[in-house]
Amino acid sequence: MEIEKVMIPIEKIINNSEECFAHVAKDNKQKETLKEHTERCQKYWKNLVEKKNLTEILEEFEKCYFNSTDEKVKEIFESMTVNIVTMHDIGKVNPEFQKEKMDHLWHRDVPLNDKVGSKHSIISSVFYLDYYIGIINLAVKNETIYKSDGEKLKDFAYIYSYIISRHHGDLTELERYLESLNGKQAEGDELGYQAGNWYELWKKSIMKQGDPEKIRKNWKRMLNRLNGDKDDTEKIIYLYCLTRLLYSLLVAADYYATTEYMNGFEMTDFGELNQWEHIIDIYEKSKVQISIRKYGKENYPIQPEKLLKEENINILRTEMFLDAERTLEKNMDKSIFYLEAPTGSGKSNTAMNLSLKMVQENEKINKIFYIYPFNTLVEQNMESMEKVFGQDKEIMSQIAIVNSLVPLKKNNKAEEDKEWNKILLDRQFLNYPIVLSTHVMLFQTLFGNAKDNVFGFHQLSHSVIVLDEIQSYKNDIWSEIISFLKGFANLMHMKIVIMSATLPNLEVLTNNKMETVRLIEHREKYFNHKKFAKRVQADYSLLGYKITKEELQEHVLAQAQDGKKILIEFIKKKSAEEFYRNIREKSPIPVLLMTGDSCILDRKRIIRQTKEMKSVILIATQVIEAGVDIDMDIGYKDISRLDSEEQFMGRINRSGKKEGVVYFFNMDDASVIYKNDVRIEKDKTLENEEIRQLLLLKNFPEFYETRILPSIKKEGEKINDKNLEEFFCDKVALLNMPEVAKRMRLIDDNRQMISVYLGRILQNEKGEKIDGRVLWQEYKGLIEECKLEYAEKKIKLHDIRSQMNGFIYQFSNQIKLQEDEQIGDIFFIENGERYFDENGVLMKELFEDNTDLFI
Repeated sequence: MEIEKVMIPIEKIINNSEECFAHVAKDNKQKETLKEHTERCQKYWKNLVEKKNLTEILEEFEKCYFNSTDEKVKEIFESMTVNIVTMHDIGKVNPEFQKEKMDHLWHRDVPLNDKVGSKHSIISSVFYLDYYIGIINLAVKNETIYKSDGEKLKDFAYIYSYIISRHHGDLTELERYLESLNGKQAEGDELGYQAGNWYELWKKSIMKQGDPEKIRKNWKRMLNRLNGDKDDTEKIIYLYCLTRLLYSLLVAADYYATTEYMNGFEMTDFGELNQWEHIIDIYEKSKVQISIRKYGKENYPIQPEKLLKEENINILRTEMFLDAERTLEKNMDKSIFYLEAPTGSGKSNTAMNLSLKMVQENEKINKIFYIYPFNTLVEQNMESMEKVFGQDKEIMSQIAIVNSLVPLKKNNKAEEDKEWNKILLDRQFLNYPIVLSTHVMLFQTLFGNAKDNVFGFHQLSHSVIVLDEIQSYKNDIWSEIISFLKGFANLMHMKIVIMSATLPNLEVLTNNKMETVRLIEHREKYFNHKKFAKRVQADYSLLGYKITKEELQEHVLAQAQDGKKILIEFIKKKSAEEFYRNIREKSPIPVLLMTGDSCILDRKRIIRQTKEMKSVILIATQVIEAGVDIDMDIGYKDISRLDSEEQFMGRINRSGKKEGVVYFFNMDDASVIYKNDVRIEKDKTLENEEIRQLLLLKNFPEFYETRILPSIKKEGEKINDKNLEEFFCDKVALLNMPEVAKRMRLIDDNRQMISVYLGRILQNEKGEKIDGRVLWQEYKGLIEECKLEYAEKKIKLHDIRSQMNGFIYQFSNQIKLQEDEQIGDIFFIENGERYFDENGVLMKELFEDNTDLFI
C-alpha cells in the first residue's frame, strides 16, 4: 500500500476547504483553514504509518477479510482506510460550527438543524459514508467489482464512519451509532439521522449534487457477514484490533496537527527504539552479563547429573538464562513465548535479554514494554535498569515509567526549551522506546473505551511486550486474555513473553492454534533442584484448624529471637493491623507493618529498614508477595491461592544460604478477597494433602491442567453471562467497546470511597524531607493559576499529583470526617501526623471506620 498514492487531497472531495476554518488560536494569529488542518493530519498519519510499520498490518488485515485477488476491491478498501484522516473533520463546513466555534459567518443560507447544532464529527461521518458508498455502488454498477465484495466494502465504510464520529469522544457501541443513522432510536439518539437530513440539504444547495446515497438498515446482516464463522475468534479479534488501531492513529494525527498549529511545535519523534545497538552494547558490558557470557563459552551446558549437584545458585540462574536464549534463537519467527522459571531464578534479567535479542534480530521492532502486576515492581525494575544503564543519560532518556505515581518523563532539552507540548504528547501517546508499567495500564490500552485509554494503541505495533505474573489477576478472564493476545500478536506483529514461576498452560483455554514456545524446555531441571525446590520447607502444623490471633501470636513470639527476620502475611488488612497492634507491645524485636495503606515512600522505607535490621517482624498483606526484594528467615502465611503461597515462599531464604521455613495457617476467608477465583476452593488449596504435594514438587502444570483450567473452560461454556463464544460473537464482533472494557477490567471495585489527604512530613529515598502541607498549597496555587498554557499546566498538575499520592488515603464514604479544606474530590486534613503511630502506620480507628476496605 502506497499511502501517497491512496491519500486524496481534500479539495478533490469538496471545493470550499479553504473558505472555512478548522481551528482558531488564542493569540489571534491567522485562523487555520480546513485544508491546512487536513494536510497537517495527513502528514502525521503518513509519518506514523511509516514509523510504526503499519502498512504491513493493513495488508495482513486485507488478506484475512478479502480473499479476492480483485485489484479494484483492494484499491477501494485501501482508499477507504487511508482517507479516514482526510474526511475526519470535513463536517466543519457546517455553517453553525463556523459561526459558533470559528466566529465566521459562512453559507448562512443553508437551513439549520437545531439537533445537529454546531456539531461536526457526526456530519463528517455522513460525508464519508456518502462519498464511499457512492464509489462502491458505481463499481458494482459498472461490474468492476462483485456485488458481494461491494457489500463487504460498505460494511467497512460504516465502521470507518463510526471511527470518524467518535474521534472527539469515547468509543461507544457500534450498533448504537448505526441505529442513530436511521432515526428509530429514542429521542436524543438519532443524531446520525438528523445529520443525514442536514447533509441532504447541504448537498443539494451548496454542492449542487443529487440525493445522498441511501443508508442501509440491516445492521445484523452486515455484522454477521463481516465476522463470518462464529468459531473464527481470531477474525473477530482482527476487526476489533483494526478498529482500535485506526481510531488511535486518527486521534494521534489530529492531536499532533492541532498542537502544531496552536503552538508551532512539530512532532518528529514518536518514540522509536533507534539506538538498540548501543543499548545492547552497554547491557553486555555489565558485570552480570560479562560473567554469563564467560560461563556460556567455557562451561555451558553442564551435564544434567552435575547440574543436579550444583550448590551455586548463580550457576543455575546462568544455565536457565542460556537455555531460554538458545530456545528463542531457534524460534525467532514465533510470536508468543512462555518463560516458566522458579522464584528467585533471575526472570527479570532473562526477560531483558530475550527482549533485546528480539530487537536485535528484527529491525522492525521499535518498542519494548515491561509490564508488571504492581507499581512496586515497576519501580524495582526501573532501579535494576538504572544499575545497568544509569551512567548513560542517552539510554536512560529512552526509558519511562508510565503510571500515576511518577512525574512525566522529561529530557533536559525539552525542559530547558519549555517544550511542554512534547512532554505531554509523549506521555499521552506513549512515545517512549522502553516503557515500564502495570497490567492495569496495558489492559486499559488494549480494552478501555475511554478516549485517552486508546491514545497509545498504535504503539503496540511491532513491539515486544514482557508480561510478568499475568495469572495474578482474576482467572475468569484468562480465556479471553490469551485469545486476545494471540490475535493482537498475529495482526500487530508483536512479540509477547509471558513469564511466571507458576505459569498456567493457557493454550488449553483457546481455540487459536497459533504455535507458542516454551522457553525453558526442561523445567524440572530447575524446579526440582534442591536450591529452588528445597530452599524453603513448608510447615503445616498450624493448618488443621481455624487459628486465632492469640494462638498465632504465641507461636510467632516463640520464634522472635535476636538475629531472626520473620515475615507474616494476612489476607485481610484488618487482621494484619490488629495483629500488629497486639504483638508490637510484647515482641522482643522490632515490629513493622506494610499494607495497601502504606504509600510508596513508606513501603520503600520499610523494605530498606527490613534489609538493614538484624532482627525484625514484618507484618504484611498481599503487597509483599510478588517480586519484593527482601530475604527473610521465617514466614507465616494465611492460605489463599497456590500461586500466592509460592510467591510468598520466594521472600524466604532468598539467597539459599540458610534454612528457611514457612508456617501456613488458616484464619480469614480468602473468597472475600479473591471473588470468583476457582483457586481458592477448598480442594484446590493447601487444606488438601494432594495440593501440598504439588507445592513440594513445584508441579504447577499438574495443578493447573487437572484442577484449574478445566473449571475455567467449563465455566466459559455455560449458557450465562460468562459464556465465551457469546462474548466474542455478541460483544467483540459487534464492537461493543464499553462491554468489552467492562469484561476485561482487571480490578472490579464498586466501593464508595473518598480520598483524604493527610498533611505530614515524609522522607524520600535520598533522605530529603517532603512536607505534605507545602505540597498541598502548591497544588492549590496551581489549580487557581490561569495564565499557564494547557500543556504546561497539565504536566505540572500530573507531577504534583504524583507526589501527593504519598499523602492520599482511600476511605469508605461512611467515615466521620472533619476536613480543613476540600479541592475537587480530595479532602485535606492539615495535621495528619496524629493519625499515624511512631512507625508511620495509619491508625484508621481514629476515623471510626470499622469496615475492612482494601488490602
